[in-house]
Amino acid sequence: MPMRKDAGMGLAHVLELVNQIAMSHAPDAVGAAGHIDVYPNSRNVIPGKVVFTVDFRSPDLAVIEDMEARLKEGATAICEEMGLGIEFEKVGGFDPVTFDEGCVTAVRNAAERLGYSHRNLISGAGHDACWVNRVAPTAMVMCPCVDGLSHNEAEEISKEWASAGADVLMHAVVETAEIVE
Repeated sequence: MPMRKDAGMGLAHVLELVNQIAMSHAPDAVGAAGHIDVYPNSRNVIPGKVVFTVDFRSPDLAVIEDMEARLKEGATAICEEMGLGIEFEKVGGFDPVTFDEGCVTAVRNAAERLGYSHRNLISGAGHDACWVNRVAPTAMVMCPCVDGLSHNEAEEISKEWASAGADVLMHAVVETAEIVE
């Protein structure tokens, strides 16, 4: 065991670090590994290589930069201690997006008028609305998913939640267009 250079164990320690870093910026920051490839990916062979992505999100760009710097420093130390090599490549990322306050207020007001519970959410997932926001006032209406599972093939939403979301959107648009006083 002491002679092994187990890239899978290195991954485990780095992922624990990712969680600690994200939690240190709670409640508005998140972090996780989204894609993991283990080589040679055989049930009786110690992993010699692991390639994975880490996704950090926050509404504050300085927080994202802090999380990335802490990951690089901490993961390098973990791997050095374990006798493993490590490389970093930034393959993407989104600067935080702040939606139009008028649109957000219209959505919030519609939800309140219709008697639906609501709260502001921070997504950072790179939704189309983030890109539209660059050229037009934008907001998003998010609906709850069964057991909180979203962005997954098993995602499910009730008809009632879908109807509520559509109602809120329609009322927010009508209010914004000043069709109804």
